[in-house]
Amino acid sequence: MITDNHMHLDRRGLYMEAVTQFKRAGGGRIILVQKPSFPQDVEGFISSFEDTIAMCEEARSIVECYPVIGLHPAEFDRLYNCGKKDVCYKVLDVIETYIQENRVVGMGEFGRPHYPVSPETYAEAHNYMIEALSRARDLDCPIQLHTESLDNTGIAELDAVTESLGCQKVIKHFSSPSPSYKIMIPSVLATESNIEKVLQLQKLFLMETDYIDDPKRPGAVLGPKTVPRTTLKLLEKGVLTEDMADRIHEDTITALYNI
Repeated sequence: MITDNHMHLDRRGLYMEAVTQFKRAGGGRIILVQKPSFPQDVEGFISSFEDTIAMCEEARSIVECYPVIGLHPAEFDRLYNCGKKDVCYKVLDVIETYIQENRVVGMGEFGRPHYPVSPETYAEAHNYMIEALSRARDLDCPIQLHTESLDNTGIAELDAVTESLGCQKVIKHFSSPSPSYKIMIPSVLATESNIEKVLQLQKLFLMETDYIDDPKRPGAVLGPKTVPRTTLKLLEKGVLTEDMADRIHEDTITALYNI
């Protein structure tokens, strides 16, 4: 079953039409990651969590769909610089409950801002990411990380951090093909060239679009048809085997998310 490991939906965008396009292209399962909405309090985040879960339930009339919830680094940046760091840590407590009650299958996105911030903000975001990683480890649940662009050295450094914490289910969202992954699992943007490169590395990886369902940016980051189209095209070319496809889309996904 072809899986997009990182997709967003927005009621103002294509919404269920995006899910339908994914299905028609050959897709079968979506890991639906909460889209940042920048709440200012815990109640606002709970509302976002519930909405993500509700979207999943609606999407399940078309494909398999599983929710992942978190506090995006850009949300952390805004809250921290408004004097609301405590809200971020209280939100982690709430997310723990959702995981324990099996209402969601993972945590994400957590990490560090992907744009320039002050050294203090970067350090605080890093510390928050460490706390989120530690909780994911204790809960034995997967966590999707979002960070600034990393070269091979940066990937190796972040990989070492996750290893030192004893984390086993860390997914690096928005990943480029890199040989530097040892502990983290890269979730690779599913262009043909990216997937061909990562296949050559013979490493465990997932495929994603990071589709953001923004009516002002249609098709960004990649369109909802991309993962199934790329998978089927590479199968047709013989670059990808059926066994490889099963490992990417079925075996790794179901093991990570306890599906």
